[in-house]
Amino acid sequence: MAAQKPNQSHDTRTTIVKTAKELFMELGYRAVSTRQIAAVCGITQPALYHHFSDKQSIYVEVMRYVCEGTRQALESIIGRETTAHERLFHATAYMIANHPEDLSRMFHDIRHELTPESQAAVYALWKNAYLVPIVSIFESGQLSGELRNSGQLGIDPVMSARLLMGLINQTLSSQAAGAPGSPAAAGAGTGRRGTKEYEQQARMLVNVLLYGLSAAEPPTV
Repeated sequence: MAAQKPNQSHDTRTTIVKTAKELFMELGYRAVSTRQIAAVCGITQPALYHHFSDKQSIYVEVMRYVCEGTRQALESIIGRETTAHERLFHATAYMIANHPEDLSRMFHDIRHELTPESQAAVYALWKNAYLVPIVSIFESGQLSGELRNSGQLGIDPVMSARLLMGLINQTLSSQAAGAPGSPAAAGAGTGRRGTKEYEQQARMLVNVLLYGLSAAEPPTV
């Protein structure tokens, strides 16, 4: 097989990663084979192995691709918006709109299908792309006085960020299943899912997290 030019090789690798992302998110890690990825890409399996040693290395690169895009988007939001509330709202809206896949399936695959080394690599990618930017929003909100400090409620920025990520993950899982009230269900039959629905979901999640459901102040302990 003739050697590929650098640009051509890079394009092929990118195509493999983007194709694998769609297949992994739709079918799950176990159901996807390297032969299937190669076929959808329109290349041979040996050509795929020229770029990646095995399916697991493709999966890790898919996660790197997804996480890098998210990291850049969240950092842009943090730099553009000036309040913790608006930063959290736009960050949440971005994640709901751009990650319609069922992330619970992805996390299941990471826990049960990957080696410990690959799990550690993926977790590091996720932490830097998702958790660290969200933690920084809560930290800056506390420093500015917009959010209560850790001593007032006994919850620190890391725990706050994990709570928000949990709410987002649950929303995405419901969205992927087409649960009533989700953007996916709202867009059923229309062929599209509107930005307004995503923003409504994001606003609701952030408001619940920041302001709660009760009209009363939390009891003192």
